[in-house]
Amino acid sequence: MLSIRSYAARTGRTLLMAGVLGGALSACASSGAKPAAEPESAVRVLPPDDTPPPPPVDGMPSGFRTAFTAADARARAAVYSNQCVATIVRMRAAGSFGPAAAAPKLLYCERTADGVPLGGVFDVDSAFTRARRLMVVRLDGARPRYTGAVDSVRVAQEAKLVRDITREVTPGMTKLGRVFRVVPMLQADGTLEAWVIPWPSLLRTAVLGGDIAMVRAADGRLRRIVDRTATWKVVPVATSGPVVLTSTEHDVPAVADLVVARGLADQGREVTVTTAVARSALVSGIDPTSGARLVWQHTLVTK
Repeated sequence: MLSIRSYAARTGRTLLMAGVLGGALSACASSGAKPAAEPESAVRVLPPDDTPPPPPVDGMPSGFRTAFTAADARARAAVYSNQCVATIVRMRAAGSFGPAAAAPKLLYCERTADGVPLGGVFDVDSAFTRARRLMVVRLDGARPRYTGAVDSVRVAQEAKLVRDITREVTPGMTKLGRVFRVVPMLQADGTLEAWVIPWPSLLRTAVLGGDIAMVRAADGRLRRIVDRTATWKVVPVATSGPVVLTSTEHDVPAVADLVVARGLADQGREVTVTTAVARSALVSGIDPTSGARLVWQHTLVTK
């Protein structure tokens, strides 16, 4: 299975990059598989303020919407990565990037700062210094070649991050029979994260929780900033009707939960995600930050 990459959806520049054909950088594992900074500025730290913040006017807990929006941005990037990769795989097989046997094997996906979806293929040298033979098309309209600038060094860095994370998590995932995809996500501040997103191995199921996020520390080592390995939960999904997903998180759903929700909503399903704090439903509307035609409607859970 292909490793899928990407993230920081439209809060700045969303960069997505995905795995490889033939398993060279596989980001999926199962028991049967073979297996970003803005310019620095001075910050004045104020003394602690013991006055409690005023309650949000909508009744939701303080910080809930900010945290939910951040998680949802990552989920949207992961879903876009999945869609982009599927498209580029088909295009590569059809010869859009030259004879399939000779075309670059790594898959590239990016949404530019102004929202243009891009996808393509590339190779990388053994030291992962820069992407080579990078061929990119726009994924809107008739798939014309993209002639804008692409940072080939950054693309190579993402490919290396995907490879290293895949190597680290594959043994444990394989032992547990779990399938996953690695999705690098470039945040608005320039931090490059990568998320290990669970993937269902059975039809008519979804995986909630279980996601992992890593960054590369200054010493070059991988550092986990999120680890929900213990919350991995396989749930059945009916083939029709509204879907209610019960998150294992207490306040804000996991990124993996929102990936499932967004994916089902793209199929036309009515989706609600619940925690102990809120019920969050995807409803028709326009998101002013992303342009998405579905928005989240939150309802406080009362005891």
